Amino acid sequence: MGFLDQLKSMFGGHGSANAVAIGGPLTVADAKKALARVIVQQPLLSMRPVAEAVRDLQSQTPAFVTYGMDHYFNSPKLVRFQNSGGRQLDVDAIGSLHAQPGPLADEVTIQHLLDDIEDRRGHASADAEIGHIDVKPVAAKTTEVLGQAGSADSPAARDWMFALLDQITVIDEVTGGDLKPLADALAGAGFLGSVEASAAGIRKALVDALGIGSGSGASGLREALLDPSATTDAYMEAVAILGKHGIEVPKSVELA
Repeated sequence: MGFLDQLKSMFGGHGSANAVAIGGPLTVADAKKALARVIVQQPLLSMRPVAEAVRDLQSQTPAFVTYGMDHYFNSPKLVRFQNSGGRQLDVDAIGSLHAQPGPLADEVTIQHLLDDIEDRRGHASADAEIGHIDVKPVAAKTTEVLGQAGSADSPAARDWMFALLDQITVIDEVTGGDLKPLADALAGAGFLGSVEASAAGIRKALVDALGIGSGSGASGLREALLDPSATTDAYMEAVAILGKHGIEVPKSVELA
């Protein structure tokens, strides 16, 4: 039995209606929520191993890095809790680890270009009107990043494309489906071919450009990235990475 199979066996189980069982197939969205929730709930004195784990997630399992993970590292928390329980936190070193280029930093950039929509939603009342958000700033940044990168193999291009893949559902929702400027920006890079101006079309273009093929990595990753309702066990590699850094992932995780 391989290491990932052992992990699946260890984590098999059932949770509550609001929880997902770790070890069985999950949608990419649920897997990301579960991983982010585990990370955000880590104690502040674990900032260094968490930062190192997130660094490894970005390099080894970028398809499962999501904007919500950034909440563990937000600047007010770093400042407010730089001394915790009489033990000094290595804020500068941790900040340097967190600030390294990668999909997470690009997801934060995309959120800023979307007027920090997720943070605004978190502070808005249930009946608040968020309003329509223009996709053009995201499209312009896409043109800039991919134009400078020059190819799909560039680390900067791959980071940005994984970030877009993470954020495309949000972008589609808050722009009211006005995705043509973004599709045009992707097509204009010259290495994604023609791109359909829809969330599904952009997902496919990104997955193809990133070289995520059927059978690559753990089972079902390509299918689960293309179809938000499809499930995969590919996230177990991310669970293994967290474990190597001493971050325990429980048998079931409550989703926020």
